[in-house]
Amino acid sequence: MLRIIAIAILTVGLLVPVSSNAQDFDALFYEFDARDLTQADKRFLQTALAFSGDYNGLLDGAWGQISQRAFERYAAREFGAGAEDWQMAVLAFDFLQTVEQDGWAIRYLDGLDMSLLYPWSAVRNEASTDYFVNWRHTNSSLGISTGIHSLETVRRVHEFTASTHAGNAELYTLRRPNFAITSATQGDGGILYARSNYINGTWRTVMLSANPGDVPILNAVAASITVGRAAPISISPNGKLEAVILKAVAFVENGDQVPLSPQPAPPVSQSPGTTAKTGTGFVVSEGGKVLTNAHVVERCMTITFNGVPATVSATSPDFDLALIQATDWQGTAVASFAPSPAKLNSDVTVVGYPLTNYLSGLNVTRGAVSSMLGYGGDIGGMQITAPVQPGNSGGPVLGSDGDVVGVVVSKLDAQTVADETGDIPQNINFAIRGELAKLFLFQNGVDARLGLSDDPLPPETLAEQAASFTGLIECR
Repeated sequence: MLRIIAIAILTVGLLVPVSSNAQDFDALFYEFDARDLTQADKRFLQTALAFSGDYNGLLDGAWGQISQRAFERYAAREFGAGAEDWQMAVLAFDFLQTVEQDGWAIRYLDGLDMSLLYPWSAVRNEASTDYFVNWRHTNSSLGISTGIHSLETVRRVHEFTASTHAGNAELYTLRRPNFAITSATQGDGGILYARSNYINGTWRTVMLSANPGDVPILNAVAASITVGRAAPISISPNGKLEAVILKAVAFVENGDQVPLSPQPAPPVSQSPGTTAKTGTGFVVSEGGKVLTNAHVVERCMTITFNGVPATVSATSPDFDLALIQATDWQGTAVASFAPSPAKLNSDVTVVGYPLTNYLSGLNVTRGAVSSMLGYGGDIGGMQITAPVQPGNSGGPVLGSDGDVVGVVVSKLDAQTVADETGDIPQNINFAIRGELAKLFLFQNGVDARLGLSDDPLPPETLAEQAASFTGLIECR
């Protein structure tokens, strides 16, 4: 996973690759310490934590208790563990996905002489009013409005903002001779935010609004507002953050030199007395591209997906992912991916075709995310309790809203563990994280479809929806 993280970061021009021969991989797992980070690196992490909803403070690169607690919350929520250095790379990857999708970068508003974070590739202009120029973020409910006003108009703007406050939280106001902020929590949990600065004889105002689910985005933009030109949000060349990411890349690339326990046997169903094997795949494009595991389609003379002939388009043996093309595909359903990672203990559903010699048709099992790490501490995977059998390989792991959060990859060999420990493990199965799957698709020309709603689906509806894009892969 971390090699793909670095590829993503290199794609947007933030890092320069360096040689990585002898590496101290143990340093990746040191307790997180921000003291060696540059101010730019700290500011980058603060911004990433703001977008993840863990940080609500200034994006100034000053790393104090608020920033530290934010990173610790992120580590606990995403990995169920204490803060360690390698988690910076994953946080950077998650944020850079958002940057790549929406074009987030600092914009200098020349008319206002102010700067703020702005989604360059995902924004539309809206009709101007008497007092404001307006924009809307196309991938969220965030609204941005700017204007130059008289003192009387500024007073009315802040009075109106305060009048919308209806939440349990206390109305936030800050008043200075040349500066004013009002942040109101509305009845549904949304935010209306107004900030005015007195600059060169006039008042300049930025107003932000967002629905409850997009408050982290609003907070990040609000925290970025600066008088004058602000520095870009970036990673310092040759700084600690870059070094951690590249060290993590080398860790993955040299994985065969890192002592790990033997990998569990991948769950592929093999027909007794034949060379046929089966697995599961799911449609990721309207043209019939199907995602599965690399081990499902390796050494195949012929491949079919739901009986339709298919060919291999791309594989990643390192991360056990493959993209196949179902020829003359007539289906219309396409899987949607979760915009953000699955959370620890969240409900998941596994869909696939296990043990095809004994079972018939699509099989659906349910469980939860039991660890944010995969086999042997692999940060590109996660552990799930949903039962998995041979033949489930390559099948989707779905969140409660029906979006893909992972790809089934393996199960723990219960007999081997029982022989070694005397105890039989239960419901210990593994999946490749959905973020890695999305990047694999992106690298191979497929834009993963993102889910538009977090609303849970009834279990019956989820299964019916999954059945429309999940299919049986047969390899001979």
